[in-house]
Amino acid sequence: MKSPRNRLAWCLTGAGHKLFESVEVMEELATRGFDITVFISQAGLEVIRIYGLEGRVRAIADGSYYRELVTPSDGASCSKAGRLLMGKYLALIASPATANTVAKVVHGIADTPPTIAIAQALKGGVPVFVVPTDIEPEYETETPHVVDRDVCAAHKCGDCKPLDSCPTGAFELLGGLGHINLAKCIGCSRCLPECPFNAVKFRAKVKAKCSPIDLENVRRLSSIRGVTILRRPRDLIGEIEKLST
Repeated sequence: MKSPRNRLAWCLTGAGHKLFESVEVMEELATRGFDITVFISQAGLEVIRIYGLEGRVRAIADGSYYRELVTPSDGASCSKAGRLLMGKYLALIASPATANTVAKVVHGIADTPPTIAIAQALKGGVPVFVVPTDIEPEYETETPHVVDRDVCAAHKCGDCKPLDSCPTGAFELLGGLGHINLAKCIGCSRCLPECPFNAVKFRAKVKAKCSPIDLENVRRLSSIRGVTILRRPRDLIGEIEKLST
C-alpha cells in the first residue's frame, strides 16, 4: 500500500490561465508514481471541458483509490477532503487558483471541493502550494476557442465548414457570422482547420489586468502558515521533490 508520501491532492478551479502547464505538471508527477486526487469546482469542470483537457484530467484521476475526481456532485460536505485533515497526502496543490478561490481561502470560506480541501489541509498540517492566476499587475493569458468576427465578416462564406464540423453544435451562426457557444464546446478543435480564412482562434494571447484587491489577497494568502505561493506550475516539481526526499 502506498504511503502519504506518494499521494497528492490537486485543486482545479475555474481558471484557463496557467491551466495547460498545470495539467502537464500533473501528468509528469503521475508518471513519477504519485497518486493524485483532483478536487474540482463546477467552474473548473466547465473550464477543463472548454479547453479540451477533460480527458487528460480524467486519465490522471481515473476513479481508482486516491485517484478520484472529486466534484460538487459528490456532496456539499466533500467528505474525501477529510483525508487531508488526517494527513493522508504529502501535499495539496492549487494550480491554477483563481482570484475567487484565493479570496475565499483568505476570508475563511470553504464551499467548493477546492476550498474545502484547502481548509482541511491547513487544519491537518499538510503543506499547501498555490499558483495564483492574479499574482502580477498585468499578465498575458490564452483564450478558449473563439471566432474573430471581423475576419468572418470580411469573407461571409456561403458554406461555413466549421459549422458542419462541430460535433456538439457549439459552433453557431449569429447574425450570419460564426460564433462559438462555450456552454456546448468540448475543446476538440475540429473547427480550427476547417475555416480557410483562419477566423477560428484557440489559445490566442490576450492581456489581462489584476485588481488591487486580488493582488492584496495573494499577499494575505502568502502570510498564512503552511501556504507557499508559486508563480509558475513548473515550480511545483522542485517543491514536491524536496518534500518526497
